Amino acid sequence: MKANILVVEVGPQDYDNVAPQLLQALFEVDRVPSASSALELLNIVPFSAVICRHPFTDMETGEFIAGVKAPTSASRDAGIALVTDAYRVSEAGAFLAAGVDLVLSLGDPQGEREAMLCMLLGIQPRRSLRVLVKLSVEIETGGTDRFVSQTHDVSASGMFVITRKTVDIGAEIGFSFTLPGETRPFEGVAEVSRIAGPQATGPQGLGIHFENFRGPDDEGRLQKRLDGITQR
Repeated sequence: MKANILVVEVGPQDYDNVAPQLLQALFEVDRVPSASSALELLNIVPFSAVICRHPFTDMETGEFIAGVKAPTSASRDAGIALVTDAYRVSEAGAFLAAGVDLVLSLGDPQGEREAMLCMLLGIQPRRSLRVLVKLSVEIETGGTDRFVSQTHDVSASGMFVITRKTVDIGAEIGFSFTLPGETRPFEGVAEVSRIAGPQATGPQGLGIHFENFRGPDDEGRLQKRLDGITQR
């Protein structure tokens, strides 16, 4: 059975950037032009997920989320994703503690947004997007503040780190991890692009986007290894 999604105030171009045509074939989509009309539908029809453009034109985001999660809502168990411009990511991120599961920045690489949406819907991403793999990773958030955690997935552009540590969206962090069969680690600096809180569908933690690698050949080396895994 296909997942059903309600798209609220997200224009066709922005929606295609979040969910390309190949991915859209995996679920049914309904569109509504405003948050108020969306709530009317959500109250009577159970949707798997709601993808919204933040901010709304006719309603406060917090009010909309409360309506979706209300006990009388037929879609109270739906995942909620906010699509927003890069400069509004921190603002939208504040709603992660209020019932939002994902904040999708239009400034992120398309592959990152697509994989996040797959996670929200419980759909296995195309293997070329990222490799679901559990690796030990060391994270440095500044000074001597370091911790060791585990990855949920790794792609050539970033990874998801399973952790309950709190790090601000947009913060720069150091990373170090080693792929199986290798002795030389991949190290560098990344930016926190997403936070999945306790209410998120899937693991709790941080989505990070690689900014630069310490080794001059590390980026190509990582891409080559991942290509070898996904093409098997």
